[in-house]
Amino acid sequence: MSTIQVRFLIDREQRRVVFAQAGSDFVDLLFSFLILPLGRIARLLSKRSGLGSLSSLYESVERLDAKYLQTEACRDMLLNPWSAAAELCEALKIKGIHELNPREFYTCSQEDCLIQSICYYTYSSKCLCSRCGKLMDRAQQWKKSITDDGGVFLTHTTDFIITDDLQITLPSFREGLSLFKQLQIKDSSVLEEQIIEFSTKKALKLLGRSFVSKNALTEVCFPDFCVQTSGDFSLSCKEDIVADEAKNDQINLELILNKNDNKVLYAEVGDDFVNQLFSFLTFPLGSALKFLSNTTFSLGGCIQNLYSSVESMSLDYFRLEICRNMLLTPVLPTFYRIKNQILKLEEMKSTTLKNFSCAKCFSDNRSKSCASTKCIHGITETEYIEQNPKLSAKSFGANDGGFVVSARRFMVTDNLHISPLSLISAACKETNLPISDLIRREVCLDRTRVLSLLTAMLTSKATLTDVFSPKPKPQRRSQNNYA
Repeated sequence: MSTIQVRFLIDREQRRVVFAQAGSDFVDLLFSFLILPLGRIARLLSKRSGLGSLSSLYESVERLDAKYLQTEACRDMLLNPWSAAAELCEALKIKGIHELNPREFYTCSQEDCLIQSICYYTYSSKCLCSRCGKLMDRAQQWKKSITDDGGVFLTHTTDFIITDDLQITLPSFREGLSLFKQLQIKDSSVLEEQIIEFSTKKALKLLGRSFVSKNALTEVCFPDFCVQTSGDFSLSCKEDIVADEAKNDQINLELILNKNDNKVLYAEVGDDFVNQLFSFLTFPLGSALKFLSNTTFSLGGCIQNLYSSVESMSLDYFRLEICRNMLLTPVLPTFYRIKNQILKLEEMKSTTLKNFSCAKCFSDNRSKSCASTKCIHGITETEYIEQNPKLSAKSFGANDGGFVVSARRFMVTDNLHISPLSLISAACKETNLPISDLIRREVCLDRTRVLSLLTAMLTSKATLTDVFSPKPKPQRRSQNNYA
């Protein structure tokens, strides 16, 4: 198993990391967190993540009956979301965080489909062929198109300084002195160098702690130094975001609350709200942080410092401008966008492949290319078109772009557990409250609340309450003269 050596400067007296110094292979690993879809983060960290209601939302997809999904491939898209930059991360030194084989794709194995001049491919192992309706289960691989030219996102030209809260800068005496002053370190005798081996396990732990801690490196690499802490988060928002909201980009839902404390017990919602929630699982982390960077929303940990480090770093240290753009503005894979997504997110264009071997002969492992010599099937050129995983032979051309079927009602609990709406389940819900204590409230989901929802999902177990029924902030006492 590959590891990366990282040099740490620690303060023995204060029992904390002052900073780490590492090459681009380690910083590439940290920056690669930004292209991870939130659903993959939930999968990697599992229930140990401590990321608010994200795990509950992920488990809802696992448990939801297939009849409520457009296709079984929709479940696969949410539980195993693809990254549009996955192929680039093959060159990372530490494996196991991104897709194991980002070049793997699937085609139909039925002969009637294989001998056509136009064939279909998909990256989802659960996708149905839009021509015959059978499972596209023949696994194949694209040829590797990237070369090892010295890095993933960054060049191999220099080392970097990584602070305890994951701010990344170039090494300089000015930065060092500023950091010593900030940490109130006056005597170098309290400083000590240590070398830590970073493995996949430690990298995943760092990813998890970065969402909730301001001292992520200390907590991961020197757990005996400190007690793990969790940061606070804020759901306030800039006024200009509210002013720019489009009234037609809104979703209505009904809340059932405890009138005594205004805590949300559950919400009755339509497929539009569920699609908004499920789409969060497909969001690259960098896209979520980009949305939040334009507001006063905060996750409370230090993960946002990774994003701001990319923003502030000179383009000279990136291999290509496109590498920097992948981190700052990651896009969704093809067909992952939903039709009425309130937070607009770009989607990469579908790729059509030509001059590929005849699909039938290719599947029979014949070595001769049918593109250059006419084969027994009479095919001289085959086009491979990417199949929309949300479509099946029955629904081809009729999908509204969502993951769940339309005109359905669902019940969403405070921690974002989603299930089909059932009056029996709602009546038997273990609230331990008299019915007279329950109240109904109609609310509207707009852009501001979607941003709030995204933030609360990653930080709170009471997501709906924090977004739709937050506790009023305590009023400051007046400092007038007392009589």
